[in-house]
Amino acid sequence: MTAILARWSLLALAIALLAVWLPLGKDLLFEYRFGKTDLFYSPVIERFVYKELLGDGHQFVYRDQTGADYGREAFEALIPFIYYKNMELWGRLPLELQGQRFDKARIQAARQVLQLDPEELPEHRPRIQLFPLLESNPGRARLRFPTDIMRPNQQLTFINSDANRIDAGLTRTFTEAMTAAGFAFPVAATFGRVSILKPFDAGFFLLDAEDKLFHLKRVDDAPRVARVPLPAGLKVRHVKIAENRRGEYLGLVLAADDRLFLLGQQDYALTPLPLPRYDPDRMALKILFNPLYRTAVYSDQTHVHAVAMDQDFHPIDRYSREMAMARTRPVDQVWSALVPFSLALEDPNGRYLRLQPRLHGQTALIGIGLALPLAYWWLRRRGLRRRDLLPSLLLVAVTGLYGLLANLLFPPERAAPQLSPEAAKPRTAAAGPAASRGH
Repeated sequence: MTAILARWSLLALAIALLAVWLPLGKDLLFEYRFGKTDLFYSPVIERFVYKELLGDGHQFVYRDQTGADYGREAFEALIPFIYYKNMELWGRLPLELQGQRFDKARIQAARQVLQLDPEELPEHRPRIQLFPLLESNPGRARLRFPTDIMRPNQQLTFINSDANRIDAGLTRTFTEAMTAAGFAFPVAATFGRVSILKPFDAGFFLLDAEDKLFHLKRVDDAPRVARVPLPAGLKVRHVKIAENRRGEYLGLVLAADDRLFLLGQQDYALTPLPLPRYDPDRMALKILFNPLYRTAVYSDQTHVHAVAMDQDFHPIDRYSREMAMARTRPVDQVWSALVPFSLALEDPNGRYLRLQPRLHGQTALIGIGLALPLAYWWLRRRGLRRRDLLPSLLLVAVTGLYGLLANLLFPPERAAPQLSPEAAKPRTAAAGPAASRGH
């Protein structure tokens, strides 16, 4: 019984490893050369245009939403605010568009990009709740990390990282400042950008136990707290901070119902964004600002969507399309027919390894139909009787090629040879001459 249990444990392990390694080997042998679609709104032709990588040889196509093709230089000229440096090299600045004149300084002043990827959401990227609260007025050209770390919980605890001791003075000062501003402890969530490579420090946004949002900064080593006004019924899920010299928008606020808002830098005003079919758990989002338009582009692994808006964020055009990377390659179709599933280690929407089963559907019946007779032939060659084949064949029927390979790696014990009825009879001692003489 122990030997049987050990063999089936090895079979299960082998199938799991094969379901991970074989798809990885297939991807290494047949490199995936399709990329995500780069989608923009052209202020020149007032249509959506896109760039897409197709197949081998790093071949790009440049098209607009009507299907018209462009050369690379002509394509870049359709989105001059994106390629303004090339426009300058080609002597095309200043631009004349829609009765307005745009030089390099005006283009740079209006440019901004805000991004939100699924892997940034707290549910997809858990982190240790220790945060460096930078000094927002450092008195020098660059920001620097403090010697203490903030731990938000039942209070704002500050830990001196050099001595590894709680700084009681800072803890009391900042906790009392938050309480005086109306913050209800414990801290439910903390949002901010942990980096000194930014033009200024905006501090952290903290969500309290009553779903109220507060902004905390450290100015001259003293707390500065402000409550962020939220519309009635709005529950904050995530705040993405992006300190930018442009000074109009500080970042994005994602609501619990997946609505997305721009966060005003000066007054914390929330501007709703019209994003139909936006799913923050699956879609990467970019919001592109230029002197004429704001364009929201968001995509999952198969489709890309875009909304072009005027400067007041009123939609003026929308466009969606299936990306080239969503099209199934012949090698993928063959693979889906050979095996019924695969196990992926990576999470496309997160930063951590996570085992994810991916079923291949009814086409995998082809591979199972090929694996079953091969398994039957092999097991019969091992000398197994027909009634002993059923467990191994059931395994192959569920796992297909993986089960066949696992049985080859860890074959069952050969059946013991069966004796003929005559050979199975017990032998008796032959009567010798002495016995005869005894009678």
